[in-house]
Amino acid sequence: MNVILARYLSILAFICMTLSITTIPKVEAGEVEDFVAKLKTHYQKAPSLEVFSLNYHYLGGGDPYQSWDYQVPNRYTAIRMVEIDLIKKYFIENDIHHFSGGRRFDRVQFQNDTESFFYDRNGLALGKRVIKQSMDSFEEIKGFIFMNVDFLAVTPLLEENNVSATIKLRQDNKLKQTILRHKISDDSVIDYVFSDSPLQLVSINNKSAQKKYVYSDYQTVNGITFAHSILKYYDGDTRPSFIHSIDQLNILDKIEPTRLQVPKEFGPIIPESDRTLVSKEIAPNLYLVTDDSAWRNSLFKVNGDEITVFGAAVNKELAEETIKLILTQFPNKKITSVYVTHPHGDHIAGLLAYAKKGIAVRADAYSVEAIKAYPDFSNDIAMFKFETIEHNEMVDGVRFYVLENTHAKRESFAYFKASGIIYQADLLEVAFDNTIAKVIPNTTKTFIDFVRRKQLNFNRIVGHHRNNNITLEVMNKAYDGYIM
Repeated sequence: MNVILARYLSILAFICMTLSITTIPKVEAGEVEDFVAKLKTHYQKAPSLEVFSLNYHYLGGGDPYQSWDYQVPNRYTAIRMVEIDLIKKYFIENDIHHFSGGRRFDRVQFQNDTESFFYDRNGLALGKRVIKQSMDSFEEIKGFIFMNVDFLAVTPLLEENNVSATIKLRQDNKLKQTILRHKISDDSVIDYVFSDSPLQLVSINNKSAQKKYVYSDYQTVNGITFAHSILKYYDGDTRPSFIHSIDQLNILDKIEPTRLQVPKEFGPIIPESDRTLVSKEIAPNLYLVTDDSAWRNSLFKVNGDEITVFGAAVNKELAEETIKLILTQFPNKKITSVYVTHPHGDHIAGLLAYAKKGIAVRADAYSVEAIKAYPDFSNDIAMFKFETIEHNEMVDGVRFYVLENTHAKRESFAYFKASGIIYQADLLEVAFDNTIAKVIPNTTKTFIDFVRRKQLNFNRIVGHHRNNNITLEVMNKAYDGYIM
């Protein structure tokens, strides 16, 4: 990863100049039409793509609150392979993401004449199940792919019929660049920057969507000239949100029909689920909060007049819904604390709803410090109360273990010995249908080794994600899958 990053450091200074356009002299009337005509002539040299494939690899994210250590953010690595037919409106896309801890998502989506589906070849998230998608998927993928190919990315500019009214031109003589501002509507403006010699697209700044694309490293491969490097800046980021490197762009005769089908070993199609939260007692005074899909799962334990919640929500809305459900069921009791396993954003983003009700956040010391530094809480952090847990500490009959692992610098889990239940988040992820992933995260081995070493007897592992009833048998299969 460091090698890839280093490759781009040498061009960052140049890129910064292209992203911020300062005072530029105006040009005479009529030059806009002349320059657009010049662009059309230039891009006539580009191939007319009807059926083609695009392969590229990239570094993404760098989100502190999805990294191993929030203080030292790391990017994830990914590759994407796409085949698209612009005439028949077919596509197949396979992207493989490698996240911290050895988590691998190998996802495929496609669309043919009559249907569009999504499935997970690794099985970590969906198992063997398949998601039916909207037939609008093609247009979404087409727009995304066009932005990755420079001579396709300029299509809206070249197809503009009312050039004089919608396009303004300026020149930067110092950088030897021409800037076209394309007003698509009152709330949509896009800046295109071209180098003058040679004539090449340098950047696209979609001001309305807050997305900037910087194109460089132009090469000619198999007779096609295109930019092999694309840096993407989203939501006002000053550092690249994504660092792309195009590996191959090839013209195809067709997409093989067999690739536009769900493989026989996958299915069934996931039905529409009821996302309404329900509460189920799974042991004396211990309740599971979930929905039909088990998308997110939390527990709560009743101790006299007090309630402890295990697992914070992914957002404020889900947190508020969880709190309301619990207090409706137990109106005369009080939620006093909410337990957090680790400080990734999808596990802490809903905490403000608890803090506003005076509910303490219970977590290990590292996670507490990360939560205090979470940008979204900066204006409200003073109202947060914390209860710090230690490794192997017993609190209200629940044993907490804090592990060092490769997914998060610290990630804990809760063991309800009397009930034979473990609550954990990303240490052991198993799909809803109990499919064992082809590639098991090494974090999972760390967790299972610890459970075995401590001889923790259990009959059910409640996972925060997707599966709230992982058995000992399924856990052992996951371990066997890792060591094979």
